Amino acid sequence: MKKVSNLVKGKSLRWKLVSRFILILVLLFIIMEIFQYVTLEQYLYGSKEQILDARFHNMDIKTLKSIKTSKDVIENANKLINMTVDTNMGAAVIDVNGNCIASSTVQVGNNRHNSNDSLDLGRRRGEPVSNPLLSQNEYKDLLKQKGTLEGYRLVKDENGNLQIVGFRKIGNINSPLGIIQLSLSASPIQDLIYRQAYIYIVASILVLIIGAIIGGKVFKYTLNPLYKMTDTVEYIDVEQLNMRLPIDNGQIEIDSLSIAFNNMLQRIESSFNKEQEIKEQMRQFLSDASHELRTPLTSIHGFVEVLLRGAAKDEKKLDLALNSILMESERLSKLVNDLLMLNRLDQHISQKMNIEDLSDIVKEISSQLNILANKRNIKFNLKENINVIADRNQIKQVIFNLVQNAVRHTDEKKGEIVITVDRVLNFSEGYAIISVKDNGTGISKEYINKIFDRFFRIESHRARAQGGYGLGLSIVKSIVDAHNGKIEIDSEPGKGTTFSVYIKLKD
Repeated sequence: MKKVSNLVKGKSLRWKLVSRFILILVLLFIIMEIFQYVTLEQYLYGSKEQILDARFHNMDIKTLKSIKTSKDVIENANKLINMTVDTNMGAAVIDVNGNCIASSTVQVGNNRHNSNDSLDLGRRRGEPVSNPLLSQNEYKDLLKQKGTLEGYRLVKDENGNLQIVGFRKIGNINSPLGIIQLSLSASPIQDLIYRQAYIYIVASILVLIIGAIIGGKVFKYTLNPLYKMTDTVEYIDVEQLNMRLPIDNGQIEIDSLSIAFNNMLQRIESSFNKEQEIKEQMRQFLSDASHELRTPLTSIHGFVEVLLRGAAKDEKKLDLALNSILMESERLSKLVNDLLMLNRLDQHISQKMNIEDLSDIVKEISSQLNILANKRNIKFNLKENINVIADRNQIKQVIFNLVQNAVRHTDEKKGEIVITVDRVLNFSEGYAIISVKDNGTGISKEYINKIFDRFFRIESHRARAQGGYGLGLSIVKSIVDAHNGKIEIDSEPGKGTTFSVYIKLKD
């Protein structure tokens, strides 16, 4: 019932297609009916005109030549009528003044039936044909017209019946003495035309009904792939975003729609997965951040309680507690600053981009890097004039964090760290490369994809003991992304790791 209701309300595409198809058929039938009506009418009236012309041509030439005066017209009027009149035909003679001087009504069924009358359209035998008459002025106008008055007129008789009337001049066509008029009833023609129109209309209605039924079935079959698409789309929800519509329906338009819809589903699925991933990362981030913030706060809270219990009176315990509080507060301050930096990088703010030489930046902080490396052997391989568009302070932060990460994972005495600045050709474009290589513990392949996640630490107890929170490499990744660069890792467990940062060279 619901489908029928939608169909009646015009909401169904199938109904709209069928209704417009029927409308087109109706317009075509109307045009064809008008054309048929006009053509048939012209043909039938033209045939009657030919009959009239034939009767005019059968008139006795001697009788016509003997008519010289108006008196001759009056004397030969009945003879002229008898010469021209035939079955189903009326005749009249009009004088020069437009008066009817003789007329004849012929009974159908006499023995003078004209074999040339091929248009006997079934009138009943015995029915008379009346003579329609024009006004005197109209006859006078006909007498004044040039030519032989070929053609016909449709005139109604005294009973209101339509007649086909033909006229010919008597005597000289330039100075005629009168007019002879022949008429045939137009009723058989009208009956035939109306009968044909009725048959055509009934046949058209039947064709429209059959066309609507067949068209509905055909359109339903044609739209079947669309109905299947609708059912599939209605079934798709959050848990079935991986479903796809078939693209081999055999109809170009439906296939194009399926492809477009599948592309949209792909984008929705990607966006949804990304959103879920972001939510999971945010949940993990909040959990890790809460844990990392709680550790120094717990330590500070514990030392304060110790002091309140009387340890403040003991100078050694007081000094130990205050130094511990200072250390934990510094760790807390560093964590907050790192989080703030990540937030600024995520929002792409506080960047001062200028043309910078990467070798100059490394040279500027080389002394600090040596202090950071402590007893480890640190080497610099720097090429000059490696210019890029970058934020100087952020590039320093990248180098510090990568060296600090290398320091944490190399032996204090046997560790080696190599910092290289060079240019390379990558993807047919020139890039500057900053690489930090160490001979430390290396990174297992299972951790490579997680190494830049926030708060991720391979050895959490070791990193926390060295003051690390797992944010250093996340900051590096965010800075590199902000510079439209990329970072690669080459690592082998037990042999060391190389971090390579690529930034496009200044043209």
